[in-house]
Amino acid sequence: MTILITRPRHDAGNNYLFHWSKPVVELAGNRGFRLADLSGSKANRKLLWQYCKKLRPSLLFLNGHGSSSSIAGHNDEVLIQADDQLSDFANSAFYCRSCDSAVLLGPSLISSGAKIFIGYVRKFIIGYMPEFMTHPLKDPLAKLFLEPSNLVVSSLVKGNTAIDAYKKSQHAMRANLRKMLSSQASFEERYHSFFLWSNIKNQILLGDSQGKLS
Repeated sequence: MTILITRPRHDAGNNYLFHWSKPVVELAGNRGFRLADLSGSKANRKLLWQYCKKLRPSLLFLNGHGSSSSIAGHNDEVLIQADDQLSDFANSAFYCRSCDSAVLLGPSLISSGAKIFIGYVRKFIIGYMPEFMTHPLKDPLAKLFLEPSNLVVSSLVKGNTAIDAYKKSQHAMRANLRKMLSSQASFEERYHSFFLWSNIKNQILLGDSQGKLS
């Protein structure tokens, strides 16, 4: 099976997603998946569609800025939008780690035959500490946001159903939220707790909740 991942890194937010996607890339490789890793400038529309037509990926893990009807890649080039011919993605699963793309793009993919879509109906927010911007994987605040979101893909890669992957991510976010609201929390954690709560509320699952990668 093939996993296609987009990892642009042309701005600070995307650079965090680029680095925090590495553990998922490594897990998928160790599990024997074929990887189409469109990182940096390779996260463009032409390459994505070429790979999808050729490899028919079981899972597309798309990181980047989004809108209600699209998700973007390198330099914010639109990769997929709701009014594209989306039948090439029939039977694929999607996790779009982007703002808003579950509003129109997700339903359009599902109605065109995609099996699973997990994404966000409003902003996907990352808390981070400026002193770690050059070392995103060491950022303890970003970890509270991005480890739970990684669980969506890692759970699917491990053979879990879509609903289990969604629930594992939700459970981890809620556990981190409790930590961020506790008396032991730092000022930064308490301040950013609202943004994690927003991710919890706005993450949704569409399509076959019992579906797995195939």
